[in-house]
Amino acid sequence: MAKSLTVASLFAGLGGFSLAFRREGFSSIWANEFDKFACATHRHNHPDVPVIECNVKDFHPVVLNLEPPDILTAGFPCQPFSAAGERLGLDDERGTLYQEILRIVREFGRDRPAMLLLENVGNLLGHDERRTYPKIENDLRRAGYWMLPQNVRRLNTRIHTDIPHNRERVFIIALSTDVFRGGSFVFPEPQKRTRPITDFLDTRKKQDDYFYFDIKKNRFGAMIWHRVQQGDPTSVYQLRRCYVREHKSFVPALTANMGDGGHNVPVIVDRWGIRKLTPGECAAFQGFVGRGASFPKLVSRNQSYKQIGNSVTIPLVQKLAAACRSLFENPALFRRSA
Repeated sequence: MAKSLTVASLFAGLGGFSLAFRREGFSSIWANEFDKFACATHRHNHPDVPVIECNVKDFHPVVLNLEPPDILTAGFPCQPFSAAGERLGLDDERGTLYQEILRIVREFGRDRPAMLLLENVGNLLGHDERRTYPKIENDLRRAGYWMLPQNVRRLNTRIHTDIPHNRERVFIIALSTDVFRGGSFVFPEPQKRTRPITDFLDTRKKQDDYFYFDIKKNRFGAMIWHRVQQGDPTSVYQLRRCYVREHKSFVPALTANMGDGGHNVPVIVDRWGIRKLTPGECAAFQGFVGRGASFPKLVSRNQSYKQIGNSVTIPLVQKLAAACRSLFENPALFRRSA
């Protein structure tokens, strides 16, 4: 296509989708996010992208005279569908926020985004004995999008990139019926090689005391140390309430509540003791390097953990962005000029 393809983001967080698509040559034109600290990080790393800071229910891009993007991304709230939560699904107010995505695309009318890229936890597809996802799919169809079975896929960071991070997410590709005749999305194939965990750790220096456990005074530290003595000191450990799990070849899924307590952040052993992964290390396991990997001063350590846990993995979304571009470059798929 002659013009630069554009992307915009709902539930934008710290800007993971924006960063991944920009690295694939897309122009990021706007974003919407409710959390003020995530907005601060987004603006810090992407100062040229307007971030509208408000509840998605109050966001009206047409009223704000915002341009409709070619692709709209949205990692809508996953807590209602996660196996780790109460699994209230569509009975949870957050579980119905995907409907705001549909409201927004309807506001654009025939100029609605040609493509939607939605992301959520893998458990979304099986939630409520597989009754939840078909409702979402039907709502997307009614909003004017092709919903093809082959355009929905669970992808895992440690399988589909070379990053050893066990993070499974479902990605949904919806194509506007006004733009596309149809079209199968080509998801990335599994990687043949995964990099070692040590590539993502900074063990050359002692980290701040905050990250280290006192194994004599801290009961969490004592539990972890006992497990380390039985296992491999090069493994990653994770406290799971009443036991410690050892991971030899990958880091367990990083979560938004990593800053809330000792049982959420993965733990490693270095020369100075046993410690939590730092926010910088967690960011590396999400593929943040260079631009996009820093936080403004007003964002606390706990907020940094939260934003990283809520983010997408950058190299994985880059692959999806490249596949999106391939669809736009196939003129046989278009009903009209996109």
